[in-house]
Amino acid sequence: MPGTLQVGFAEVDITPPVGLPMCGSLRPRMNVGVDDPLMAKALVAEADGRSAAIVGVDLIGLPRSIVDEAIAMAAAQAGLPATGIVVSCSHTHSGPYTMEGLYSFGVTDKGYLASLPGKIAGALVQAAAALRPARMSIGRSLVFHGLHNRRVLRKDGKAINTWFSALLNDLDLCPQFVGSAGPIDPELWVILFSDKSSGEPFGALANFSVHVNTHFGTRYSADYPGVIAAAMRQEFGQAFTTVFTPGACADVNATIPGYLLERDERTWLVGAHYFAAQAVAAARRAKAVEGPVTVGAKRADIAVPRRDPADQDPAALELLGWPNRHEVFAQDMRRYLESLPGEFPVPLNALRLGPVAIASNPGELFVEHGLRIKRESPFPHTIVAELANDCILYEPTREAFAQQGYEPTAGANRVALEGIELLVNKSLELLQELWQEQPWPKP
Repeated sequence: MPGTLQVGFAEVDITPPVGLPMCGSLRPRMNVGVDDPLMAKALVAEADGRSAAIVGVDLIGLPRSIVDEAIAMAAAQAGLPATGIVVSCSHTHSGPYTMEGLYSFGVTDKGYLASLPGKIAGALVQAAAALRPARMSIGRSLVFHGLHNRRVLRKDGKAINTWFSALLNDLDLCPQFVGSAGPIDPELWVILFSDKSSGEPFGALANFSVHVNTHFGTRYSADYPGVIAAAMRQEFGQAFTTVFTPGACADVNATIPGYLLERDERTWLVGAHYFAAQAVAAARRAKAVEGPVTVGAKRADIAVPRRDPADQDPAALELLGWPNRHEVFAQDMRRYLESLPGEFPVPLNALRLGPVAIASNPGELFVEHGLRIKRESPFPHTIVAELANDCILYEPTREAFAQQGYEPTAGANRVALEGIELLVNKSLELLQELWQEQPWPKP
């Protein structure tokens, strides 16, 4: 029927073989088992002949080559428009390497990577086949407990990352701190979908701006997004699927990470269960969207300039608390950065589900950029889905480049500041284009 929203969900297991090198640290950790499976979970929405699709993938990130293949397969097999598909990685640090140059080389498993496009496309195809008339509701929890901006400022204006505990407590190196280097984004969003006839909830899109590096360890895990999904399934039934996308969280961490608590690796679950409880609470009080729900999608491929490795201040490496920082950032990553082209194209998407907009970004976006997108978006509700359709690593702010610290270091950062700002500006343009097609009526 005209104006009828149809939504489908599906999920596919993408857990790799046991024994692969695990990413998320300067050097690989060898996997010894599985705590919980890694999944690719797809949401497909359609109304009035227009569709939008989101896949949440429990991996640290995916290069564009893998995502492009998955999108092409889904478009061919399910008839989904390629311009309306967003594949957003959770950024779990408890999974395998998916690309070279994440501080290590020779660590990817070619067979596993070759299997991913088909599995991601399979989730999309299954979700498209599962379309049914749906009711959309919007829920949110403001979460101030269990997260923090992970950069603190010294009196001289330089930033130290909060996991460098030895540096933080060295009164000679850091005689005075003058506060956090940036904000957090406390919005935990749950977009809930229920069967239009029975009213039974069957799936949700969840979004939260906290780095997915709380589990760590040497076993595969979806980290706290997996705990959120399990809690939502316990609340709404075993057939319920939760698609998770990370918000702009490059400089926001959980306050109870497993890697700092060697005596009990399960302690990270304290924060994960709290986040999960907040997600369930948001779903319970979700407000139904009245009237027809407009679905739309925009995509742009933007050429961005590469970061110039020569502008790295050698003194900045002294503020990194890793013993092999010079080997990694002054040698390995600098050489890799120099090997990249001076300019390369990256994808941006904007999706809409009624009054909700989803702005994608291909890297690890600083929360300040995400807050700007939310602030300047014309939509009543806007979320950012980062690490989407590519993986270009950290995108700091202009202030963060001056403050130094880990994220602006050449290698951890690959895109020049002007390229980062270009991407943020283009995201806002895409949101404006979507809005102008059909502005959402004000209450």
